[in-house]
Order: sequence, then structure tokens, then C-alpha cells
Amino acid sequence: MAQIKTGIIIGKLPQLSYSNGADRLGSAKAGYIDTGIVVKVVDSVMGNYTLQLSQRRTAYLAKEFLRFTTDSFSTQPATTESWHVRGGDVYDTVSISLSRAVPYASWMETEPTAIYVELYGAQSNTNWITQLQTAKGIAAVSWKQTDNDVVQVCIRLKQHQHLGYRIGYNGKRLQLIIKRKLAHPHLHDMVVAIDAGHGGSNTGASGIATKILEKDYTIRFAKELQQLLQKKGVQTIMIRDKDTTIDNKDRLLYLQPLQPNVLISFHLNSSSRTSVRGVSTYYKHPAFQPLTQHILSQLLEIDNLPEFGNIGSFNFQLVQPTDYPSCLVEVAFLSNEQDEQLIRNERFQHSIAQKVYEGLLHWVKALK
Repeated sequence: MAQIKTGIIIGKLPQLSYSNGADRLGSAKAGYIDTGIVVKVVDSVMGNYTLQLSQRRTAYLAKEFLRFTTDSFSTQPATTESWHVRGGDVYDTVSISLSRAVPYASWMETEPTAIYVELYGAQSNTNWITQLQTAKGIAAVSWKQTDNDVVQVCIRLKQHQHLGYRIGYNGKRLQLIIKRKLAHPHLHDMVVAIDAGHGGSNTGASGIATKILEKDYTIRFAKELQQLLQKKGVQTIMIRDKDTTIDNKDRLLYLQPLQPNVLISFHLNSSSRTSVRGVSTYYKHPAFQPLTQHILSQLLEIDNLPEFGNIGSFNFQLVQPTDYPSCLVEVAFLSNEQDEQLIRNERFQHSIAQKVYEGLLHWVKALK
């Protein structure tokens, strides 16, 4: 690109990437970013634009998520202003005021439990952080100027496990809405979202012997879990309950206003090596690993179902949000004849649902 240009982030669930590297799931993601943020564009590489977030930090954005503008980019960093921390019935809110909206990244840490936010192209002028006692899940909020134009925010939590948070701008205020642990957590008081992978024209993998389609069996596992949870008095949300095509982004947009407490997504695995078999669970954020580990531990109690693993940093759309803990379950391998026979078995389908339910119970027990 011959010259620096100014762009505005647009589109449906835009995400910043760490690199231009890619595999079948795309490049490693740094997180979702708001639309409407003005950014400096310094290069164009393949299907991405290179954004200069700060003097020392760049990121990559797919070209579909950027619209150029004739406005010039401000050379002066934005400034942070006064901050407020308050609580509601089930959420705590951190509100960070700025002179203008800037790009950001956020992530969760454990031991101690905390949420971090980096504000790029910003300098601190924050002399007041007002924290009300209604914010019962937050221990303290602080900041550091880690570079000339980067402000790092630390939100230390009282609870020992992350339950999720939303982050986004309300005007020029960046707000984090943080889910707080219930005084007496119980699965009956939670909402479980259930996703049946693929569907419609997106058929997924196919069986090695019978040629069954992944989309037709993920929904069987999903409905088994839905029926079991409803019998136990647990509220559920089914992302799809019939054979229909739903884009993964639309699945997430459907869940955004509903804000479930947890998401379970069912898939069936496949490999070029027909000897590979077993069950596995997947997560993106290390803070949500406990959920996936509890579920995998229970699934491994099923006879004749070996372990394929607990896989982290998984770059898949359904487990990207920080809004709620999520677990993608790859039940078994359609590319293995032994696993394929299990997948077709109704008793096995029920066993998978039962063990996912028990894994959820163990996870909730650990929250206490």
C-alpha cells in the first residue's frame, strides 16, 4: 500500500488477527472488535489489511470488515478519563470513558482470576476510578501505561472461575459487563445453549462405511441433551432443531441477546487416517478449560470410547466469544468404522448426552 489510509471497521462480528497465517479455520484471532472504530491502515496483504493499533502493535483485519474514509487519522493518542465500577443483580459493570473510541484487545487470566484490556492509541488521564460496593464480584480495577500509547486495564475478580463477560463501546465509553457467580450456583438456575454442528447445505463429514452425514447426527446428540436437561428442569436454547443452513456467525448473533450461561456444541470428527478414533473437547480461552475438562472426564467413562484429547486455543467461531463458557464436543470419528458404528447407536447417543449432563454438574459443583 503506497500510503497510510484511514478506515472504519464494519460488518458482522469483525475479528482482529495476530498474523496472516492461516489453516482451514483461518488465522489465530485476537478477539472481536466493535464496528465504527476508526483505524490506521498501513498495508494490504492477501485478504487482510494491516492495522497500526499503536506505535509498536499491529493487527490484521479481513478486508470485508473495513471501509476507507477520506478523513485523516488523528496523530494524537486518545485519553482515558474517569471510570466507574458498579453492580446489578447478576452482573458487574466496568465503564471506561475515553476522549474517542480506540481499538482494544481483552483476555482472561487465572490464578489470580482477572480480566485484562489493552487500549491502543491511548494515554491515561484517569485520576478517578469510582467503585461501588454493589460490584460484588470485582476485587479492584487498576491501570498501567505499558507503552507511550497503550493503556492496560486490570480487573481483578473475587470468584475463582470465569463465567464470561461482554465488552463493547457505548458511545465513547468502553463497557465490560461481567457475569458474577451466583451465591448458590445450581444447574437448574442456568440456561444451557445447545448447538448441533453443520446443517442444511453444510453437511459436514461423512461416514467411512455407511456414508451417514455429520449434520444428521449432531442434531441427534443435541436433541438427546436437550430432552435430558429439560427432564431435569434445566432451561435450554437450541440453535437449530431441524435440518437448516445457519452460518456460524448467525448462531452467535442469535445467542448474543439471550446470553446463556454455557454453550455446548456437538460435532463429529474425521481424519485421513482411518485408525484414529476417540472423543475430544475443545476450548478457545484457557479460562474456560475447566468446563471442557469436566465434560471430557465424564465422557471417558463410556465403554469403548478412547480419548483423543482436550484441545485448547481452538480457532473455531462457536468457541470464540468471551460472553459465556463454551465446550465443543467432537463425539467420535466418522472416518473410523468402529466409531461410526457407535455414532449410529441410539444407546450411545443417550450415553453421550448423559455424560455431558454429568460433566455440567461437576463443573457447577466446582463453582461452589
